[in-house]
Amino acid sequence: MKKVLFVFIAIAIILTFSSCGSQQNTNESLVVIDSRGTEVTFDKTPEKIVSLMPSNTEILFALDCGDKLIAVSDYCNYPQETSDIPKLPSGEQLSIESIISLSPDVAIIGNMAAMADQVNQLEQAGVKVIITEANNLTDTYGIIEMLGTVMGKEKEAENIVKDMKNGFEKIKKEVENKDSQKVYVEVSPLEYGLWSCGENTFIQELINIVGAKNIFDDIEGWAAVSEEQVIARNPDVILTTSSPLTGIEDPVGEILSRENWSQIEAVKNSKVVMLDSDMISRPGPRLLDAANELVKAIYGE
Repeated sequence: MKKVLFVFIAIAIILTFSSCGSQQNTNESLVVIDSRGTEVTFDKTPEKIVSLMPSNTEILFALDCGDKLIAVSDYCNYPQETSDIPKLPSGEQLSIESIISLSPDVAIIGNMAAMADQVNQLEQAGVKVIITEANNLTDTYGIIEMLGTVMGKEKEAENIVKDMKNGFEKIKKEVENKDSQKVYVEVSPLEYGLWSCGENTFIQELINIVGAKNIFDDIEGWAAVSEEQVIARNPDVILTTSSPLTGIEDPVGEILSRENWSQIEAVKNSKVVMLDSDMISRPGPRLLDAANELVKAIYGE
């Protein structure tokens, strides 16, 4: 069970981000409000940043602020430049002392990446903390704009959000005349108990954008599903985000070889596709790339 939960958290990722809004300048200080509803005041643009969420790290690089990162989470693996940045453990292994020792101007932490007392420790040590949480595209746009404001990159943030919105609208028009496909998203493989996703997940939102039908759009969030349910709902396309941590070397081949699944349309037609779980689960600019990948996976384009 621990292994299932670990896979689920690592792939579904983790979903630890925030809907944020930026506010006024007062006496030359900049004030933003994070997901706690807490005002965070900056007297100058941060020069030393610790980012403990992959999505926030990707946003900062998209804002051309990657050079301000002095440490990132051990899950931060994109873009390639993150390999040159010192890594810090996150979640239960988060070391407050390690962060404090770096004397950052701000630590940007996902809402589930640290306990409240840990955040309090950082703030009591004089480290400014921004907590983020995003559960949908609207929240994601808010985070991008908020971080853009903090970094003095308001225009860049505005352009990123505009490009994402325009890109999603373009996809909607491209697929509007296509036959809707029934899709099953496998988060955890049969060996460890099937998990899929439904409403209030990024994957569901992207599936809607590309004009497809999630066979589990009647479940909430990330949840266990049964083999019998998948077979009965008979998806046209199966998308797997199975992590290498499961020990399954070929997740697509494993699905295609399941004895009881041979009459599922997706299996009969070999429409089983591996997705980049990082891209499709991190609320940032690459969600547009993920949507384009979904179009290819579902419609073969």
